[in-house]
Amino acid sequence: MILHLWKSLLILAVILSVEGVHLSVVWASDKESEGVTLINHAIQLTDLTQSGPYHMRSSLTVADEAVGKREGTDVVTFSSTERWRRELHMTGYDEVAVFLGHNMYRTRSLGFTPPSLRTDIAGSLRNLPETLDLKVVRVFNHKINDVEARCVYLEQKNDQPVEVTWCFDPHTGLPLAQLSGNGRRRIEFSNYKPFGNKFVPGAIEVIVDRKQRGKAVIEAIDSGITDSAHVFEPPVGAIARPWCDNMKIPRLISASRPEIPPAARFGTGLELNYELTVDAQGNVTSVIPMAASPYADRIAIETMRDWQLKPAMCDHTPVPTDMSISLGVLRH
Repeated sequence: MILHLWKSLLILAVILSVEGVHLSVVWASDKESEGVTLINHAIQLTDLTQSGPYHMRSSLTVADEAVGKREGTDVVTFSSTERWRRELHMTGYDEVAVFLGHNMYRTRSLGFTPPSLRTDIAGSLRNLPETLDLKVVRVFNHKINDVEARCVYLEQKNDQPVEVTWCFDPHTGLPLAQLSGNGRRRIEFSNYKPFGNKFVPGAIEVIVDRKQRGKAVIEAIDSGITDSAHVFEPPVGAIARPWCDNMKIPRLISASRPEIPPAARFGTGLELNYELTVDAQGNVTSVIPMAASPYADRIAIETMRDWQLKPAMCDHTPVPTDMSISLGVLRH
């Protein structure tokens, strides 16, 4: 009798265990399906690469460590993903870039792109299709500016780990925010306007630690392109670089920290920011200081030239590229 009871309990436990696994798999499948559906719907609503040629002008304001604030315009002329142009005219900096096939032809008024202008704020939604390559981990509700948004947390675990959360309006399906850095950094999208069968956010804000670090306001967007015969010509004196939308940035493999003597840190601290050129073999071929500190720069540049990186990847092919790096604040 007792043996029979134990056998019955064992069978019941196995059944419950199997059912539990089955429910877990179904729940995980439903979660992933909902997340992918939310992202795909948002792409259908906002992906301007599917809308035909357009010309978009935005006003741009960013907080900048060097000059306090930079203001100006960001203008994009788009024919296709392999033929478009971006002009950036900001306080103390100008840049023109023409994208043809898998190459970018760019001129800059400085030898480097200021850190505050490395994020394409007006084009933030262009990153949304890339999330389909990530794994859906969780789908949950989260309040974004008084809207109970439906959010999708995604991650990728490999040599270039990625964690990001996208939140969508539950009624329209439009993106409301992109969160990263454990929520410390967020990009918010608001004031959507119709453009053909797509929608364009009228304002895009970058917020870090609850402080606004940048804002783009879409002033005008028009379909079609004027003077298309000349607008996509590479700028005179442009430097060519390989380019693709799914570019993966270089990753450090071996890097020693520059030994800056305390006497060179000026007591109040020394922030060192550089733009590096990394070739297709992962070697540092050029180091440009973003703010002159001659003695510290010499030591830092000599050290960084010995760094070894995994090169940038464009469509799974190693390519040369530029990247920025900050060594933080070195204090006396």
